[in-house]
Amino acid sequence: MEQHNNEIPIDAYLQQKPQIPEPPVINEYVRDNEEQVFKEFLESYPESEHDDIRERLEYLRPYILKYPDYDGESFFISEDAFNHYRWRKEKMEHTGLSETEFNHFEIMQKAISDLGLSSKPTFEFILYLWNILKEKRDSKQNQTTVDDIFKSLIKRINNYPQDPISLDFHVGKKHFTFNNQAFIKAFISLYEKSGILAGTLIETKSQKEREIDYILLLTLLTNLPIKQIKQKKGCYSQAERNFGLCVLWLIGSINHKKTDNPEVTCHRDSNGIFDKLMRDFTDYTPQIIK
Repeated sequence: MEQHNNEIPIDAYLQQKPQIPEPPVINEYVRDNEEQVFKEFLESYPESEHDDIRERLEYLRPYILKYPDYDGESFFISEDAFNHYRWRKEKMEHTGLSETEFNHFEIMQKAISDLGLSSKPTFEFILYLWNILKEKRDSKQNQTTVDDIFKSLIKRINNYPQDPISLDFHVGKKHFTFNNQAFIKAFISLYEKSGILAGTLIETKSQKEREIDYILLLTLLTNLPIKQIKQKKGCYSQAERNFGLCVLWLIGSINHKKTDNPEVTCHRDSNGIFDKLMRDFTDYTPQIIK
């Protein structure tokens, strides 16, 4: 089974820029080479399955082709799309995704149709991405201590002393923003010098899960060949919102029990869930999911 690097902390995975050259521009030679590799891959399956395999990998192959593997010296065509198909059953077991459930998910299927997409390759793309991101989400390495958070915050403040600082407090459903920068810096300095025992506490993973939800939706909506014309640049259409909400429901991020009725959240009345998620992480520069 293909392996994924679980040694990179999630913050680095989401925020650090890659320390490798930009991949080359895809040209006809690269496409032809990838097509030849694909034909050789197909030969390992009965001819009667070839059309289905080609259809399933229709969206994943161009995505993988855009980001070739790098061995430290040169780029070469990745076989991640082909490996995905080889291990798709194991991935469905790992993620809990069901193609039958996906196919009978009427709101999802309508959103896919409204976006000018096809169902099979959309499912495969979601399965490919979610299998990788679920490993990141579930990894204990995603956890961090309060002390690590403060150290990261102190480093950020020291590097950019002129940037404004504020603290957000959530108490139940109430939300407060505190902007007294002198007090905030004094509070952080007090923590730094005191060695408070709370620094060993582990941060909850809920925020990390929301980051991963954002990365999943952003990657899908950026790379799927959506044919719908946006009415306003930079905004998401209602079909994109419905699709995003359906993806979150499918993976269990909203209405965590899949037996819950998706009609409660996967429609226009729940736009706020989608919009807040995409707005909360607009400053992130996510890395390629491969």
